[in-house]
Amino acid sequence: MGDVVYQRKRDFEVCGVVGVCATTRKEFVREVFTMPTAPVSATVDLVGVPAVVSAREDSRYAKMYGASTMAAIDGAPIVKLGRRRGFECERCAAPDIMGLVFAEGVRRGSTHYFYGGKDDGVLARLRTNLEERYPGIRIAGMYAPPFRPLTEEEDRSVCEEINRLHPDFLWVGIGAPKQEMWMWEHREKIHDTVMLGVGAGFDFFAGTLAKAPAWMEEAGLEWLFRLSKEPKRLWRRYILGGFKYIYYTIEAKIIRIFRGI
Repeated sequence: MGDVVYQRKRDFEVCGVVGVCATTRKEFVREVFTMPTAPVSATVDLVGVPAVVSAREDSRYAKMYGASTMAAIDGAPIVKLGRRRGFECERCAAPDIMGLVFAEGVRRGSTHYFYGGKDDGVLARLRTNLEERYPGIRIAGMYAPPFRPLTEEEDRSVCEEINRLHPDFLWVGIGAPKQEMWMWEHREKIHDTVMLGVGAGFDFFAGTLAKAPAWMEEAGLEWLFRLSKEPKRLWRRYILGGFKYIYYTIEAKIIRIFRGI
């Protein structure tokens, strides 16, 4: 791969392991519609506290996030960190940026492919809701992968279908950091598209998962709302992960002080 691969400049680093792009939501939308998708497809990661913890504990994830075309901020603590460092930035959470891209995509005639979701029923509800909410949206295709690794033949078949349909945007919702790793591993197999890892974004737009009240989002408490809905599944991510993030943040700050940064 001799051609230069475009990568959006990282504005600051979180916990010494993940560089992120400080953008507003408006800037985010403008960039995903203009970023190059050759010689490899573009990959857009939404980086929140769980992503930072994963990268701090596993060098593969740190490398993966570092290699993405764009690493946008999806976490109130990281937004606060960016603003303290003088950047104008907003949280680019999946439910917020997806709607903005859908609306702009209708205006531009863009096409979308959805890879993820719990099952075909969720994808059917997703399609219905999107077509009602964004009249004229062009959905090229959808695929709900099984809860097991795909065989080589299954993976090749999906890639061939996506390449044949040639969507402008490929939305991947199979959970972080699995979805980001999938995009990283497929950026050369799937051609000329913008891949975005959006986790539970499929469920929000399908109506199978409630969105936190606006006041909780503004207060940085969306994690608490989601934890209350799925405590058994999410307690490690939000409780244990939250304490780890605080520890790694303090650790990184001490290192910066000793290095005189």
